[in-house]
Amino acid sequence: MKREKKIPYGVSNFVKVRLQDYIYVDKTKYIEILEKYGENYIFFLRPRRFGKSLFISTLDSYYDIKAKDDFDKLFEGLYIGENPTPLANSFYIMNFNFSGMDTSSKESLLNGFKLKIINGIKNFCHRYNLDINYYDEGMPAEIFSDFLVEIEYKINGKIYLLIDEYDHFANELLSFQTEVFEETISKTGFVRKWYEVIKIGTQNGIIDRMFVTGVSPVTLDSLTSGFNIAKNKTRDRNLNEMMGFTEEEVENICLEVLKSLDHKKIIPELKKYYNGYLFSEYAQKRIFNSDMVLYYLSEYLINNLPPADLIDTNIASDYAKMQKLFSLKNQERNYQILEKILMGQSQTTTITREYSLAKEFTEEDFLSLLFYLGFLTIEDKVLRRVRLKVPNYAIKELYFDFFIKVLKERFELNLDTSEIQDSIEAIAFTGNIDKFINVIEKTLKQLSFRDFIEFDEKYIKIIMYTYLIMSKAYYIKSEYEVKEGYVDIGFFQHPDRDENIYEGLIEVKYIKKADYKKKGQTIVAEKLEMGKDQLLSYQNSEEFKKRNKFLKWVLVFVGDECVEKYKLD
Repeated sequence: MKREKKIPYGVSNFVKVRLQDYIYVDKTKYIEILEKYGENYIFFLRPRRFGKSLFISTLDSYYDIKAKDDFDKLFEGLYIGENPTPLANSFYIMNFNFSGMDTSSKESLLNGFKLKIINGIKNFCHRYNLDINYYDEGMPAEIFSDFLVEIEYKINGKIYLLIDEYDHFANELLSFQTEVFEETISKTGFVRKWYEVIKIGTQNGIIDRMFVTGVSPVTLDSLTSGFNIAKNKTRDRNLNEMMGFTEEEVENICLEVLKSLDHKKIIPELKKYYNGYLFSEYAQKRIFNSDMVLYYLSEYLINNLPPADLIDTNIASDYAKMQKLFSLKNQERNYQILEKILMGQSQTTTITREYSLAKEFTEEDFLSLLFYLGFLTIEDKVLRRVRLKVPNYAIKELYFDFFIKVLKERFELNLDTSEIQDSIEAIAFTGNIDKFINVIEKTLKQLSFRDFIEFDEKYIKIIMYTYLIMSKAYYIKSEYEVKEGYVDIGFFQHPDRDENIYEGLIEVKYIKKADYKKKGQTIVAEKLEMGKDQLLSYQNSEEFKKRNKFLKWVLVFVGDECVEKYKLD
């Protein structure tokens, strides 16, 4: 009898996945591709929770000289099992994982890094039953150098070095301790010195291959001259789908685990929330965040409902450093970028391959960092540059959650979140927008005292969108195109929810106080008629025709006050 397959959410051990009835999305053809490239030392970057650790674990099992007898059991039915390469099971595997270190000070980081090196050496010796006497005092580079000297005469073969999360501690420092970052990663820093020892190991021939994963290239510039033998294959078009899931792979997982449940209605939701990533402008297929898909499906199987939060708290904590990132180097410039992102505008830039905080940190560098972290992704190619956009709705929620914090802290706003929730529930259950208008007016009045804020229509729309999205009650669209024009704000019931609530559109019109003083009600009437014409044009849109409880409003603001409200049922 065939056993039910389990969802491997949070499971990154290849052997466990293969032997304990978890679903495994076969990525082993990329082992063959990587080998054919003839590149012995590779860096490969992806955002958090994209399956990097599982791929490292897969390489571990495939190349381990000690796992030769388990090859058929582990790789049966997989691409590489049917098409093994010449180097299968031919290396001694050495692993390092640099996540989870204490980055509160240079001393704690040094001690943590040193412990990671010592533990990696110990695990290697235990794995291959080796008795090695090496110097375990001093700096990490000294310890590893002495080990490589000793190990050369103890093994009959070469080492394949696997490094996972090479930059985890660096990204922590980037968010909280930029001075410590520059000290530890710089030319004289102990991290770079350790990589220089690895380079010597490759020159001596004891380290034959290396595969390194991480999130951003923020340390690569500092490592380059000390470790200039590795190729960064992050944006290789042929490796675009090596980690994460394609739409076809997501469909297959849904078919496997949902069975009698209607997976056809879930796929569009997964696509909206977690798809959209493109890591090479020359690649064709967009990629889903794999861990987020598995999180959604594991929750769905338990309750026959999607999760209340689009992003699991375990994953959300990885993205919680957004506030610190937007304070990096040039905060005012970064906030201008944030404003454009909130308005749904694409960002055209050149993606930086590597950069250092010790040098000028340009706008291109900052946008590139957002790309590598998964906050932006490639929309399309523009000559020799790319256009970047927010990849999906889950990441869009993170931006607006962050904007709430900006409103509270930077502008010292007093936000009553329960009042905001009540106002949106009034729309949902009664179709009444008055409470929501009052909440918006309160916010605008608080902001109006800040003479550095110049209101216009876009700020009002951003605040409305922010409050609607924070309620989690609706799927929100802003500045999006339908056949009849561009809708300011649309809010729609989630297709997989069964509440019977009102949906709607809001067209926002704004009048400066100076213009209102000159023209009075005449300009209000003009703006109102303009909004009415837009709403009437949307009547014929296929997207809105089949919606039963669907309302449309024009809201006209003068300064911080809504002076006219029109409702079209």
